[in-house]
Amino acid sequence: MKESPSGSSSVDRINNAECSAPASAHPVNLPWGPDATLGLELPPGLMEFELDTLWPDLEGPVGDYPAALEGALDALEESPPLERLVKAGSTVALVVDDPSRWTPVRAALPIVLRRLHAAGVRPDDVTVSVGVGRHQAVDLAAMKRRLGDQIAATYQSFSPPVDDIAAYDDLGTTARGVPVRVFRPVARADLRILIGSVLPHLQAGFGGGYKLIFPGTSHRTTLGALHRQGLSGGGDAGSLLGGDAASNPMRQAIHQAAELVGPCVSISHLIGGPAQIFRVTAGRPESVQELLAADVRRRFQAQAAAPADIVVAGNHPWPGDPMQSFKILLHHRAACKPGGVLIGFFWTDPDEIDRSFPRSALRLIAATGAPGGWAIRSLVPLVERAMSAAGSPSAFMLRWARELVVARTVLVFSPPLHAWIGPRLGPVRLFAEQPALWQAALEALEKSRPHSPGIRIFPQGGLTYVPQVPR
Repeated sequence: MKESPSGSSSVDRINNAECSAPASAHPVNLPWGPDATLGLELPPGLMEFELDTLWPDLEGPVGDYPAALEGALDALEESPPLERLVKAGSTVALVVDDPSRWTPVRAALPIVLRRLHAAGVRPDDVTVSVGVGRHQAVDLAAMKRRLGDQIAATYQSFSPPVDDIAAYDDLGTTARGVPVRVFRPVARADLRILIGSVLPHLQAGFGGGYKLIFPGTSHRTTLGALHRQGLSGGGDAGSLLGGDAASNPMRQAIHQAAELVGPCVSISHLIGGPAQIFRVTAGRPESVQELLAADVRRRFQAQAAAPADIVVAGNHPWPGDPMQSFKILLHHRAACKPGGVLIGFFWTDPDEIDRSFPRSALRLIAATGAPGGWAIRSLVPLVERAMSAAGSPSAFMLRWARELVVARTVLVFSPPLHAWIGPRLGPVRLFAEQPALWQAALEALEKSRPHSPGIRIFPQGGLTYVPQVPR
């Protein structure tokens, strides 16, 4: 993770020190969409705030991805070679992450399939499943974009129906009480090859690896049980962000569930955005996960610093899925002091706006206005506890919603969201113009009257994160 004033390159290292200067000294430009920028129009009332701009470390991308993948497959981590794991007649389930991620799935599949077929595996014995979990199902057009036209036409490909229990095999229950119900083509294969990426995750510490199956290709009952592990003990929903697998209850529950399926190989990536790959590693899923998680921490974790009065997080390089964008605010919430203001700058692709939440649901929340904000702050904890007691898989989403808005003011700049659902999303205020946004931030801060005020800005908040320091 690097701190640098806006306008300097993200490769300019600042010797592990916070770079602080009045906001007026450094105009800040956020990445905005695939290839544009957006300047922050800080008003005079914020110009004397101390400002830290923190960029991820994006040095050293891989120049030749096919060669890097071939090298990783030639030297699997703590695993026999791929060619020794299969033979003629073997069945193989390829599990890839969904289109909301920017893993180079389309480039990886031909290389992996060529090796499988050279070892005797027939095309009819290979399936490709997209680990959608509770995300939007992948239709035929999206499947072709994700896999490539030829692969989508040649191999059986699936977007697992998360609620159709008849499509899943029940493999038993773990010691933690998690029912292990896995999509049948994945459960019954002789070998599973998981193709994904490692990024910070609020509950599992980091995504990737076995998460492509648990919960990616698991039934909703398994999905809910796994996420509840990340809420066990009544602690903060974000307290596990970026943590070690050995002390993470959700990751340990995932490992226990993985013991009930057969052999797996993980092909995992460290990525900075679409077409920006820093490392690809393959082998035993636990070993690959540990190696890449350490690299993610080095590149993307913010250094310890006193919480700021205002925290700004852009959603780059996410394409604008509202759920992923709001997760970005949670990833940086620990950088914002209680009573402070947490501001999201969400570039939004119209094609992504209802990927995770139907627009009708967003509008329903928006229609509640300020009273809905009070209800979320006051009543969601009661509903969440009731849902947890009833075993509802929605309990973890309610925990995130509550913890995002309690003790901090949350403001979001997103003209498309503002146009489609209005100025409020419950307690979250939406803005289409920056002057109104910054005025709202100043008004919120007047209540807390900060001394030595500061602003921390995370222009590429889809990569960076701030772990919560245990109290």
